[in-house]
Amino acid sequence: MWAICLNEFKGHFKSVKSIIVILMIFGITYLFADFMTLAAGQLDLGVESDKYALGTLLIVYGLGFLFIAGLSHDLINREVSSRTMRFLVTKTTRTKILLGKYLGVWFFWLFCITVCYILVALISKDFLWLGIIDSMLFLSVALALNLIFSTLFSKPSISMFFGIVFALVFPSFSFWSIHADNVYTNWFKFITPYYYSTLGSYYILINLFYTVILLFLALELFKRRDL
Repeated sequence: MWAICLNEFKGHFKSVKSIIVILMIFGITYLFADFMTLAAGQLDLGVESDKYALGTLLIVYGLGFLFIAGLSHDLINREVSSRTMRFLVTKTTRTKILLGKYLGVWFFWLFCITVCYILVALISKDFLWLGIIDSMLFLSVALALNLIFSTLFSKPSISMFFGIVFALVFPSFSFWSIHADNVYTNWFKFITPYYYSTLGSYYILINLFYTVILLFLALELFKRRDL
């Protein structure tokens, strides 16, 4: 499992798409943090530490699903379509394959988010541990959902298309269900990770349970899939 995890982790640093996304993430984080410092200085306003992380929050909650769909949409079906999955299942279990791939991508995003908050800390002089935890719990749900898509769809091109469409529609509908006073759509907020991140405090831990449920579903789908 850990060999698969390490291979997936390193693989995400080798593609051009990943490098572009990493540069975008770090660039947006630094520019927003620097802008908050400039604004606070010119307007003589005290800026709370978490305000410096607005760039990172934009990436996680605004673009997180989209970036994940672009980089990690083919975790399972890539191996199936290239026939390498048949080799992997002879060496280890399907559970270890799925968890190894998931953890490899999870550690990639942990690295990116941690570096973002280090950049914020260099400017704000305060390291936001809770921000990292909240961001990673949210992204854990997004990664698990894309893992399900990769298991359901046999072709990487289809899972990428569906993942991108989902990344555009799901956040919009999530925010609408959270803020709209509509009994017909209000229920949707309880199945979106945005809602629990918005509540803050210990509610963000619900996204951890959400992730476990989604991983269990992905594993059951993967076990039943014909390779």
